Amino acid sequence: MILSIGDKSAMLQGLADRLNVGTDTVLTVYIGADSTAVFDMPNPIEASITDGVITFNLPVKVMATISGVPTTAKLTNSAGSDITFNVGSEIVLDKPEIYAGGYVSLTSLTITI
Repeated sequence: MILSIGDKSAMLQGLADRLNVGTDTVLTVYIGADSTAVFDMPNPIEASITDGVITFNLPVKVMATISGVPTTAKLTNSAGSDITFNVGSEIVLDKPEIYAGGYVSLTSLTITI
């Protein structure tokens, strides 16, 4: 199957619409299996959707609860969304290692289809 750019963007708009339901979409960053930072995502969640790429609006920085190298992040909400990202490639943080009690920020979050 080959999707047109318009179809890809339409699919991403549907995802954005689902993530924009309510105000409870969060992005949780994990070090291994342990949660270290939880971001309340802005609404609307999307900054732009063009050419099959959704670029997310970025949340405010939060304080980390444990130290280490983040591995994954999960975007969830009560509408049933559950998207897992690899830290460093699909999601970019402001530093490669985070420390308990220190702030952590997102610098980039996109999905390309």
